[in-house]
Amino acid sequence: MSTSVVASPVEDQTPDPEQTGIKTLGYANRFSVWDSEFRYDGRIRVAMGVKITKVEYAYYGRDDQSYITAVQVPRGRMGIDQEYEVIDLTFLADSDVITFTLRGDLNVDSGPERGQYSRTYQLGVKVSLSDGTTRTTHVGIEVLWPGYDPDSGRIGRPFVRLPYDTGWGGSPNSQAGFGYVADNGYIADKFIVDLVNPRQGRDNVPGNTSDHVYYQLVHEDGTPSRLTPAPVRFNVKGHADAGTGNKRILDAVNLLDEGDKWGYYRFLVWPQSTNTADGKTSALSWDPDKPEDAFQIGSVYFRYTATRSASFSVAPGGPPDVRLTPGGPTGYPGVHLETSQGPVPEQTVRVTLPPGLGLKFVEEGNPGYQLTVLDSDGALKNFLGQLSPDGQTLTFSKVNLALPGKTSTSTAWVAVKAVDPNTTGRTSLTFQVGSQTSQSTPIEVGTR
Repeated sequence: MSTSVVASPVEDQTPDPEQTGIKTLGYANRFSVWDSEFRYDGRIRVAMGVKITKVEYAYYGRDDQSYITAVQVPRGRMGIDQEYEVIDLTFLADSDVITFTLRGDLNVDSGPERGQYSRTYQLGVKVSLSDGTTRTTHVGIEVLWPGYDPDSGRIGRPFVRLPYDTGWGGSPNSQAGFGYVADNGYIADKFIVDLVNPRQGRDNVPGNTSDHVYYQLVHEDGTPSRLTPAPVRFNVKGHADAGTGNKRILDAVNLLDEGDKWGYYRFLVWPQSTNTADGKTSALSWDPDKPEDAFQIGSVYFRYTATRSASFSVAPGGPPDVRLTPGGPTGYPGVHLETSQGPVPEQTVRVTLPPGLGLKFVEEGNPGYQLTVLDSDGALKNFLGQLSPDGQTLTFSKVNLALPGKTSTSTAWVAVKAVDPNTTGRTSLTFQVGSQTSQSTPIEVGTR
């Protein structure tokens, strides 16, 4: 079972969407048609002084139908209407970062088509700004059919409910555990787990008993809370109907006492079912080793302040000047990295070959293309990357640049070789590290 990093549910976004769009921190990603509700936590970076003027979302789950407007309410209100709260406003040297939470009703409760267990939507969010611009994003939600009818494709997997309104318990309402502000780290009477298994109690069918889930609190950066270093088993009685009488509310916890770092945490749950016949976990269960299987049914802003990205510089450097000839040895052009404001968070790195010089990236990852980072103490770390279809660009995600201190340096490089005997010249690779771009160590092609 997973013990460390849980990936974000929004990995397919651009490297830094808050710059020009909306960065998704978390959202209600999967629920049954009984619980047609919207929950969303996001962040935007704007020019200094720019404010949010309106927040909307796709009420019917489609861009060609109505968007509904949410009303701004005070931070920490935890209401039950169509509302948004500005959780944090962080002032940077050249911009402002606005973090917000959004909640409201949805109308995506139609049953899936025959033969389908669920229906998916790309649900839109729009944020209008005082400078006249509008930011948009879309998040994928899966709406599940809550019944078991194998003849119609209703397979009856277990699921957890998305609490809403006031009828489930919780304080001050049943949905207060999403976008909850916990400046003191204390969380009580907020996380509600209601486990439904449409197969519950049916004889001679697999997965016909549910009595527990796994849950985990996971920070925005993908690391788990110290409360839940691995997904935690939580016993809760499963049922097949739409009642909430078997729900359980997690005991009080305190992130501050646990020594957890400040920031945004997702509350993730993996519903389970077992087979009465042999007592084994059913294949219908949601796998706690798979982040994509998690239901997000809550979130917490713990002493939240938007991450301040430390500046860093990128310049030609790394190994000495590179000389390449066809059939000759592999070369290692690279860049020199430096910061005076560290630590620098993980970055996306893209490395591009120069056109027309007959160069090719070399796989050294057994298999795979590698970016090597050398820190100031001489320690090496390798990161595997993806080659573009045209073979010209390598992309490396979540790269630790080895810039951990206020003043730190490191170098990074990739492996290339020459393949065209008719090409000569002086050139370099292009490194894009986060928003910074630099040429690499000079390369002499065809020089003997």
